[in-house]
Amino acid sequence: MVAATLMAIGSMRLEGQSAGLPTKRVIQPPDYRPTPSPLSPAILVGNTLYMSGATGGDPKTGQLVSGGFEVEMRQIMANLQAVLKAADMDLANVVAVTAYLADMSDYTRFNEIYREYFKFEPLPTRSTVAVKELARGARIELTMTAVRTSK
Repeated sequence: MVAATLMAIGSMRLEGQSAGLPTKRVIQPPDYRPTPSPLSPAILVGNTLYMSGATGGDPKTGQLVSGGFEVEMRQIMANLQAVLKAADMDLANVVAVTAYLADMSDYTRFNEIYREYFKFEPLPTRSTVAVKELARGARIELTMTAVRTSK
């Protein structure tokens, strides 16, 4: 009897909580060409924005920009800033970054360019890993998580 009552109370709590759960919303910046890959550019859940991995593709053509690591990295940052803006956020809202480098010899340059964009404290948490290869021959891919917080 006690176990049945506790189960009923627990399920009432879950039912009541589900009504107040945040919804998922796809964030797609205007003028972005939809990717042929089965993914959303970002999903906003409550005040948290989960961004898909981004390579240095031109958002209007979908083609990887040419010019090497630095050009790709700057295109990625422009793309991710557009996604953040579409969610009414900016780089100051970013709490976590994962970087995938096709070649760890780009690590020093990656850090230099990264600091041009992330000039504030606290810096986001970050993981940087080397990978064998990236989609479309990219040299770098970034993914970010951002949270809308009070200022």
